[in-house]
Amino acid sequence: MLPPLMDRMRVHSGLIIAIVAAGVAQFMLIRSVWGFKLRAVGENAAAARHAGIKVNRSLFGVAVVSGGLAGLAGVSEVAGLKGYLTADLSPGFGYTGIVVAMLAGLSPVGVVIAALFIASVFVGADSMSRAMGVSSFLADLVVSMSLLCVLIGGFIANYRIVRATTGKAAS
Repeated sequence: MLPPLMDRMRVHSGLIIAIVAAGVAQFMLIRSVWGFKLRAVGENAAAARHAGIKVNRSLFGVAVVSGGLAGLAGVSEVAGLKGYLTADLSPGFGYTGIVVAMLAGLSPVGVVIAALFIASVFVGADSMSRAMGVSSFLADLVVSMSLLCVLIGGFIANYRIVRATTGKAAS
């Protein structure tokens, strides 16, 4: 069992493990040759291949590391909360992880911030549901709108809409 960080709360030392893992991942992406290769493959696989980077090997390495981190998160969840595996352990954590990654802009440090945001929305919605009778699906609405705003903002930033000119010369 992982020790709890606060009494009478579900926060356990898995949070520290996750923050350390995110810091190591950020350091590796920014400061290592392997991270440079991964960023090159992510930006343009054809250009990375032309530069001599083995794209398939890089993708396989990322898949292995990502699977290991997901396994670490699962072990942390089991060892931190109940100590045994149950059928209702993961109520959609995979889909929530996709939303967290998109809100974070695919940055390891951003993942920590986005995960804390989404966790606080879900916990707040549960508390509000119990205290005031408001539907807890409000959390899904808030998270959906946040994701939609991030996606639209990214679209606008990448594809700037230019106003069509009438063909007259500017004077």
